[in-house]
Amino acid sequence: MAICIPPLDASTESSAERKLHEALRSGLSDDFLVLHSVKWIAKPRGAGPRDGEVDFLICHPKHGLLVVEVKGGGVILDYAMRRFASIDRHGDEHEITNPFEQAMRGKFAILEKLKESPFWQKLGLGRIPLGHAAFFPDVDGVGGLVGPDAPLDIIGGRQDIALISQWVDRAFTYWAGPGGQGALSELGAGGVATVQRILARVSTTRPLVSARLVQEEQTRIELTERQAAILDLLSRQRRVMVAGGAGTGKTLIAREKAARAAEEGLKTLLVCYNRGLADHLREQCEGIEGLDVATFHQLCKRWIDKAKSELGRDLMAEARRDYPGGTEFDHHQPIALAFAIDAFGPNYDAIIVDEAQDFGDEFWLPIEMMLSDHADGLLYVFLDENQNIYGRSAAIPIKGEPMLLDKNCRNTTTIHAAAYRYYRGVRIEAPEITGTKIELLTAPDIDRQARAISALVTRLVAVEGVAPHDIGVLLCDGRARSSFERALAAMTIPKSSRWGHLEGYGQGSITVDSVAKFKGLERAIIILWGLDASDPVVDRETLYVGMSRAKSMLYLCGTVAACGRVLDAGVA
Repeated sequence: MAICIPPLDASTESSAERKLHEALRSGLSDDFLVLHSVKWIAKPRGAGPRDGEVDFLICHPKHGLLVVEVKGGGVILDYAMRRFASIDRHGDEHEITNPFEQAMRGKFAILEKLKESPFWQKLGLGRIPLGHAAFFPDVDGVGGLVGPDAPLDIIGGRQDIALISQWVDRAFTYWAGPGGQGALSELGAGGVATVQRILARVSTTRPLVSARLVQEEQTRIELTERQAAILDLLSRQRRVMVAGGAGTGKTLIAREKAARAAEEGLKTLLVCYNRGLADHLREQCEGIEGLDVATFHQLCKRWIDKAKSELGRDLMAEARRDYPGGTEFDHHQPIALAFAIDAFGPNYDAIIVDEAQDFGDEFWLPIEMMLSDHADGLLYVFLDENQNIYGRSAAIPIKGEPMLLDKNCRNTTTIHAAAYRYYRGVRIEAPEITGTKIELLTAPDIDRQARAISALVTRLVAVEGVAPHDIGVLLCDGRARSSFERALAAMTIPKSSRWGHLEGYGQGSITVDSVAKFKGLERAIIILWGLDASDPVVDRETLYVGMSRAKSMLYLCGTVAACGRVLDAGVA
């Protein structure tokens, strides 16, 4: 029985494709791989991105690859008039593309797609057996369909359904030629596996844990069906906006999409707003050729410095002169970046933007300018409007409503319930892990609150065996950070631990930083502090982001009144 991807289901609308799918599955041996409804975007050398699609791709270690186009109902193939049509059960005719020409184009397009992949290149294969055919499951006596580009050996009909193995062998043999494969290279088991990896990849992805925590994190989250569908859809779209609440996997998908684009030979940029998130993504993407990872402002600095070094131009001075009323980060740096791109030219085939809700209006012009092909370049934007704690109003250059991720796969049910009291938007499905209840660390002032936090950290590290780097202390009131840090510094914690900032994160470091700087990251345990001055309405987004950073355990630290206010008075 052949390996068929995907398995046949009710979503396959074509009855002709269902008939052939079942025949191939049951009639071929298990060394055959059959891919159904294969879609891709390829970028041949010197050309822009091209879409491709075939009905079936049959793969075999020895026989090679066979592309099969399927047409249901009756068919008219008029080679004299170049007219091709299908006939439905009512006798109505419908114009179609020549199925043999369609299969031939698909065959060469798939070869282009394979050749641009580094995984295929590493196989070192020469010419492989590669053919195409057309199948008409509702037609008897297909000899009448023979034409100048349609020899009988590559035409299948109703009578071949029951003898599908013989028909597949006949089609492969036709393309191998009378002398067999000759100088052709066998695909081999590794080649078949590589075809599957390139055209029918199955993805799993690990949770985003924090900068420099990837190697210690052993648990991996399998993409939900919805997330997998989003990734599949992104393979066929040029500009897409994806929205979802905290923990729905936006950053995981953004990173995976960036990696895939780079592996497919596209020069790719993965850009976000927060430095901590960029550092983490850069480490996760290390070694992927053709993929750049940066914050937007790191990108600005890189191009501005290049203009100064290579052109002798001070683009920041030019931006300040031309736009005297702007600010450096929101206006002058984006404008200077646009000047630099105008001078050097675009640089990327694909751009993936995470944390897009934090990008200001002036950020989007240079983002678009960096695309090498403005019309066909790939732009994917991921956002959560509930995390707009920087107060941006971004004019994202993508029309239409965003695609939605609607399942939380980060938090426990209890943390989800607490954080999502502060969420506004479509319903997000809660995770399946119940988890422990949210605990309160209550004390009347900062010093005694710091003592409660140090006692908790000591118990977690020394008694419960929790790694210090799995703990984060997030401050809702970033303006008073120095006061909180001084209070913690006066407390004793285990020698294996130390208080640290996000930028200096490492083994044994307990992150103490603001909620705003921690966006996009997560820890197994979060202690949310600085609640005494928090207002559930005014600080809705900060509370939402802060609580949703916790994967397994969440502690609220403040006065009894403040903790109760935050926990019980969420905004609907």
